[in-house]
Amino acid sequence: MNSIEDTIAAIATPHGRGGIAVIRVSGSQALTVAKILTNTIPEPRKAYFKQFKLNEIIVDEGLLLYFPGPNSYTGEDVIEFQGHGGNVAPKRVLDAVLSVDGVRQAEPGEFTRRAFLNNKMDLTAAEAVEDLISAGSDSAAKAALASLEGVFAKNLNELSDRITNFRVRLEACLDFPEEHEDFFESGKTDLELNEIESLAKRTLEVANQGVILNEGAKIVLAGSPNAGKSSLLNALAGSDKAIVTNIPGTTRDVLTASIEIEGVPVVITDTAGIRDTPSDEIEAIGIKKAIEELKKANLVLFMIDGSSFDEDTLETFNRVKDFESDTNRIMVVVSKSDKGLCSEVANLLKEAPFRDLKQITTSTKTDNGLDNLRKELSDALGIMPIEGVFIARRRHVDELKVAYDYITRAIDIIQMGDLVLCAQEIREAQDHLGTITGAVTSDDILGKIFSTFCIGK
Repeated sequence: MNSIEDTIAAIATPHGRGGIAVIRVSGSQALTVAKILTNTIPEPRKAYFKQFKLNEIIVDEGLLLYFPGPNSYTGEDVIEFQGHGGNVAPKRVLDAVLSVDGVRQAEPGEFTRRAFLNNKMDLTAAEAVEDLISAGSDSAAKAALASLEGVFAKNLNELSDRITNFRVRLEACLDFPEEHEDFFESGKTDLELNEIESLAKRTLEVANQGVILNEGAKIVLAGSPNAGKSSLLNALAGSDKAIVTNIPGTTRDVLTASIEIEGVPVVITDTAGIRDTPSDEIEAIGIKKAIEELKKANLVLFMIDGSSFDEDTLETFNRVKDFESDTNRIMVVVSKSDKGLCSEVANLLKEAPFRDLKQITTSTKTDNGLDNLRKELSDALGIMPIEGVFIARRRHVDELKVAYDYITRAIDIIQMGDLVLCAQEIREAQDHLGTITGAVTSDDILGKIFSTFCIGK
């Protein structure tokens, strides 16, 4: 069984051709490994150029560095061998390191997991390490770096501290009512709970934005065949991703393009036109895939050809609405404005349900309305300036939502004067906040989180 007491080692740089490769060793045997491979006991934070040998056979050469615990990434003694890159040389060094008694191959994310367990960082910062490595945009990288530097944890700790102070005063009211009853009777409980609720709501909003930065927003183009979906995808992507013809049903499969809107990575998906009578089995499969994409969308752009009336438009919209019931996440894009707006479509747009939805008129031939569409997409996705935004994961938002629900229930309960039940609700909220930072955690949660990391982290 692997243990936290083991000394671990791994290649910390990507495999393949490169200038250097780093082999990292962490644990009580780190200095022993350095002595065996280089015949040197290194001084802390001093670089040595050495040959790396095993049984007098040179396996590579390069720099040797020593970072003593607790002032290291993992909080343990850490040795780094910085040798030649490539596929063979780093593995030769790693094999030599692993031949030393008491040293084993690190598991995915084990270096960062040890940093967390040794109180070098909280769980939000540990997860931000992986998010920074996999960031899909400059804004996502900045947000991940903010979490790594503790911005997310600072928000959560402020919220948790406010809850702690509230709980202390509330418990005092319960234990010593004759001394502290003014806290409840003066209305201070209502005021403090409302302030806690506002702070929790703001943290949840920013965390939601952090998830969009982390995962990328998902926009799906839907509508009848030949409504201009593929043309819009090409226009927003700036390249010909999709085949465009006047033949309905040209798009048979799901096509995607990655773009940025206000620094946020966005995946736009062009789907097969949804209709009840596909021309063949292939188009039917495409329609099935389109429905699957609708279920995952942050925003749906329902396309309508403004120049030509399609009597199936309303029926198609209702099918889309079956899989995206939140109409706040549906925007109507009227295409082909260069051809003019026919009277039947104009009348349709004035009727329910379309009159109640945001409507944008565009032309991919003249670029009419595309800049306005990008702005509306930014607003619809709730994209906010990068300053103050931290990276977040879906689990963070889920826990914050549960905590927020407990807080709002506590507000309702305090109105009824039940201090005991209010104290219980607010404690539950604090526990859920603790699972985000790692103050409250389990081995199952940690195993799931760190299993997504690369071996050398």
